[in-house]
Amino acid sequence: MHGTLIGMNQRNMNDKNKGVLLKSIVTQGPMSRVKLSKLLGLSKMTITGIVNEYLAKGILQECGSASSTGGRKPMFLDVVPNSLLSLGVSIGRDVIQVGIINLKGEVIQSENLPFAPIVDGDAFLGSIFYLCDELLKHKLRSNIWGIGVSCAGPLSIQNGIILNPPDFNDIRDIHITKELHERYSLPTYLHNDMCTAALAEMYFGNTENYNSFAYIGISAGIGAGIIIDKKIYSGTMGLAGAIGHSTVERNGYPCECGQRGCLEKYSSTKAVLEWAKNNGAEDDITWFELVRRANKGDSICQKAIERMIDYLGVAINNMQMALDIECIFIGGDLYFFRDTVVNHIKDKLQSQSLAWSQRRRVKVEASSFMGNASFIGIAAMVMENNLTV
Repeated sequence: MHGTLIGMNQRNMNDKNKGVLLKSIVTQGPMSRVKLSKLLGLSKMTITGIVNEYLAKGILQECGSASSTGGRKPMFLDVVPNSLLSLGVSIGRDVIQVGIINLKGEVIQSENLPFAPIVDGDAFLGSIFYLCDELLKHKLRSNIWGIGVSCAGPLSIQNGIILNPPDFNDIRDIHITKELHERYSLPTYLHNDMCTAALAEMYFGNTENYNSFAYIGISAGIGAGIIIDKKIYSGTMGLAGAIGHSTVERNGYPCECGQRGCLEKYSSTKAVLEWAKNNGAEDDITWFELVRRANKGDSICQKAIERMIDYLGVAINNMQMALDIECIFIGGDLYFFRDTVVNHIKDKLQSQSLAWSQRRRVKVEASSFMGNASFIGIAAMVMENNLTV
């Protein structure tokens, strides 16, 4: 019995080392065995054993040599992008998207269906099954090592249940991971869409390799995904990052969540459009058109955006003071106005820096992804949960 436990512990440690090594190469790019040994604190023999196993399985490849101070030049190692694929299911309030995503965060193929005609849970699952069935006809189907589902909350992440997201055609209590696992016999995981967006930044977009940051997505709703020490932070109930329901006006507009003055009622694309229409813009103006006009100098549209940024600044400043993270990424449906929003928020936060914090410059950056971070991040979610092969 004692020997069995030792063997199990050794296997678990080896599996953990394999996962950490693969994640390091995916997130930080090609590197040599020597660098991996130093970075992970593992012996050269351990690194060699893991690398040889991945090379034999076609998951890693040698891709050129590094400079050498003498002797044989060390070879760089990189992932074979399509060796491990994720089947991603992104569930939004307007559309359901299913796709195959590789280890570089590249979408190989995707299909989608509009959400609007879906009226009940059976039709909802049927639509997802239809899209998955179509994608699984792909020639690389055997390389798919897991399914990830990204969805607006509230969710029961541990139990894999979509609970009761607002504006969701009254579809609720869907045991999505159980249904997909039983149908396709693949490991299946569920997470909040803002958390998968944050994972996309960590794996595929975070060029500065920040250890702790937040991704804030602005669309018809507002949410955040939080990374602490390179791990997603969901909180005790999976509700961490619900910045859209932080209070920015004490006696403000009532919100569907039961509170008043929530950020979503002031800075979501839906709220900004409503304010603009109530203050002189046409009743049929779209978000894209509002942003375009603001960019061209339209005074009403500019005021709508400025108001949005003011309230965002309040909520983001509160989040930053509570978490003291390295960077905040701004993403979502901002289109070509994204950099302007980012710069205005950056200026607002830096002007509010406290004297006792040495006026630390708050880093605010535009997301690396234009509206699809939560979809691309599904590949990272699958890898986070399924690090051994």
